[in-house]
Amino acid sequence: MWTVKQQCALHDEILKERLATLMPRLMRECGVEMWVVISREYDEDPLFKTLVPALVKNAGRTTCLVFSLDGEGHYEALNLSRPNDRFDGYYTQAMDRRDDVFQALNHLIARKKPSRVHVDVSNECPMADGLSKNLYERMVTATNGGVRFVSAEEIAIRWIETRTARELELYPEIYKLMMDIVDEVFSADFITPGVTTTTDVEWGIMQRVNALGLPCWFSPDVDLQRMGGTDFRMFGEVILPGDIVHCDVGLVCLGLHTDTQRNVYIGRPGEDEIPAGIRDAFRTGCRFQDIVRGYYAAGRTGNEILRLSLEQAKAEGIRAMSYCHPIGTFGHSAGPCVGLFDNQLFVPGHGEYVMHDDTCYALELNITQAVPEWGGQDACMMLEETIAFTGGETRFMDDKREIIRFIKA
Repeated sequence: MWTVKQQCALHDEILKERLATLMPRLMRECGVEMWVVISREYDEDPLFKTLVPALVKNAGRTTCLVFSLDGEGHYEALNLSRPNDRFDGYYTQAMDRRDDVFQALNHLIARKKPSRVHVDVSNECPMADGLSKNLYERMVTATNGGVRFVSAEEIAIRWIETRTARELELYPEIYKLMMDIVDEVFSADFITPGVTTTTDVEWGIMQRVNALGLPCWFSPDVDLQRMGGTDFRMFGEVILPGDIVHCDVGLVCLGLHTDTQRNVYIGRPGEDEIPAGIRDAFRTGCRFQDIVRGYYAAGRTGNEILRLSLEQAKAEGIRAMSYCHPIGTFGHSAGPCVGLFDNQLFVPGHGEYVMHDDTCYALELNITQAVPEWGGQDACMMLEETIAFTGGETRFMDDKREIIRFIKA
């Protein structure tokens, strides 16, 4: 585990590379001449944290970051707000303390003469919709209504979803932090059948993440299903022999999120292995994971992947649902989603976004299958793995995704 100082250094190393190499490439690909990201203290644009060094926690008064790419390919990352030493090496200071942010922006636009200025307004992507009405109106007033402001949705999504080679290298190490915790709590050392509750396991996970000095990006969910049970997700229950216990967990480190669902079977007295019907259902879930990721391809929409995956699952006799989502800088991040839990047909908006290379996803889905040992009762296998899509192929960040844990009585 990295120290706080090491985490900040890695964060800033990644940011410097992203600003210097990724940003101008994305601006060229998206046809962006100027992108303005402006925030006020405690009302920061969601993108603000993705654009600043680790020790910059909030916007200082009004912080205006501008990315400019002119027709000759000259790129600049500018701080058009009060000087801040922590921006040195990342942004060129472009406003004197005596200036007003909005006047300085107007002067910059007049000098650069972009045909359009991209700002963070979006109907579909909340992370790309961080420009407040007040700040927008002040920009319009400062520029005398003479500037064509347009949505930065495309480049904002590309910035959020695209991972550098260094990030893809570090991501599995971050993922392992969460998986080690799951291994610890999904064991006989932590779970005592007849005593431990699913809520106890939730608190155990939270405590261990907290001990690393990291946050969970959502409160862990731990539930169970059992033969004769009332639901496939029973919360707040005492864990008993014969139960399938399931968790949904995720943490944040170096600005990257993880998202995982894993299962453990609690053995009955005399059982030396997981019942065959439960193992078969789990293997079917892994098979559906392979079906879905097999349709991941650059340029393909989330809705296309959903349709193709469900068609193949149906042809193979699999009762399946997909609700995969982008992940990275945010947990439920920007980019194409492959179905929603309550929508397995066609997802407007972010279901129509297309896949790009060097992006990451939570491969989140479930299958339902009858278990003979449960008298033919259905079991639902809920699975989720954080994966990378790079070089046109998917890559798991952990080698244990095909293992269902077993706690022997």
